[in-house]
Parts: sequence; C-alpha cells; structure tokens
Amino acid sequence: MLLDLAARITATACDATPGRFHVVHHHRWTYNASGGVKEARAVRWYAADDSGAELATRSTSPHVAHDWWQPGDLWMRNLTNAYTTSAWLISSAQLHGWGDDTPALLDGLAGLALWYSPDRQQRGLALRVLADASGLTAHPATVDRVGRLGVALVATSRHGRTRHLLILDPSTGQILAYETATLSPGGWRSQVYVLLLTRTHAFRRWWEPAASANAAPPQRQVHPRHARVWLIHQDPPCLTDRTDLE
Repeated sequence: MLLDLAARITATACDATPGRFHVVHHHRWTYNASGGVKEARAVRWYAADDSGAELATRSTSPHVAHDWWQPGDLWMRNLTNAYTTSAWLISSAQLHGWGDDTPALLDGLAGLALWYSPDRQQRGLALRVLADASGLTAHPATVDRVGRLGVALVATSRHGRTRHLLILDPSTGQILAYETATLSPGGWRSQVYVLLLTRTHAFRRWWEPAASANAAPPQRQVHPRHARVWLIHQDPPCLTDRTDLE
C-alpha cells in the first residue's frame, strides 16, 4: 500500500510556494497521568542555515510569545540534510531516542514534520522508507481531530503497551496527525496528539530579530512559552507573509 501511494502521490500548491523558510503550523495536546490536558498552537519557521523562529498562538502564559534563532542556533535539530537519503531519515529517528525500530521511525518523521515542509519527492522517499519497516499495520479510513480522512500507520513498542499512530493524507502523502498512546484498563489512552495544520514556505518570518551588531544574543536556547491567547489565522495555507494579526 505504501509503495503504491509513493508511486501516485500528488503535489500540493504549497510545494511550489517559494521561500527560504519552511513554515509549519501545528496544534498539540499533551495529557498527564491524572487526565489533565495542556493545549498549545505554534507556527515555526526553519531555514537551511539552522536559523528559525516560533510564534506560540495558543498557550498558558498571559502573553503571546515569540522566539527566534540566529543562524546555527538550531543545529541540534539535525535538519540541514533532511530527506536527503533513507539512511538520514532512519538515523534521525534514532536521535529521537527510541532506537532503530519502527516506532522510532514514526516518532522521528512526526518530529521532523513540526519543522520541515517536504516536497513531493521527499514525501515519496519517506513512504518508501516506511514500506521497508516491519511491524506496521495500516488503517485506510482514519479521521483526524479536524475531520480529515487519512491512512493511519500504527506500530507498538514497549511490549505492546505504547502505540504510535501516524496519519497520512491519501493523495499527497503529507503527515496530517500523530499520536502516542498507552494501554490502560479502559483501552488506549492518548499521551500526545499533534495536528499538522499548515506546511508551506516563506521568504521571511512574521517578525525579524534585531539587525544591530550590538544586539544582545539570547542567553539560552529558548522554547515556546505557551500563552492563554488565540491568534486567529485566516490566511490560505500558502499565504505566509502576514499583514495583520487578530
């Protein structure tokens, strides 16, 4: 099934959108053991010089947070050579800490999707890598949390008690959603669920860091600070040069 999908995947309008930054907008739910949940939305930008930015559009802080990274700051993400070879995708999965197995591959592809917008050829490469993985089951009619119909790929780890689920668009091969869940007496319980809402490219971020040579560098690597604020994003998926924020 995956090889068939790799052979017939279609391009998207966003594949041809020019710009040095990969742009990804995602929504994440994180659940704790007591049943509590934290929600966050963020837009991320990433460029091949390992620079980037992040704007938290929903989180727990009273302010909208935005972070940016100068060239070289994001080297730890290991994205510079993303999707160059199947070996790169497999080694990237190992760096996510799961080891050299199929759950690691699903987790690695999901983590990569939060920063990188692969084109049609790169999505085909990922599908062929998945086709060679063992222990996957496919569920062709799976709906994500915003109602998009996709193909779910499922693998289990830790003696079958942790489930990794990746939902792909059946036409383009794009990742739509990812979930990890643990087995409980009542069935599978979600730990993390991520929706990939927009992936495209842009020549610039919605804001730029200070250009002054005397600008103070960040004191540490920053991460999204979640704010209790919604920013309404009504632009079409490939229109990334923002002119207004509500």
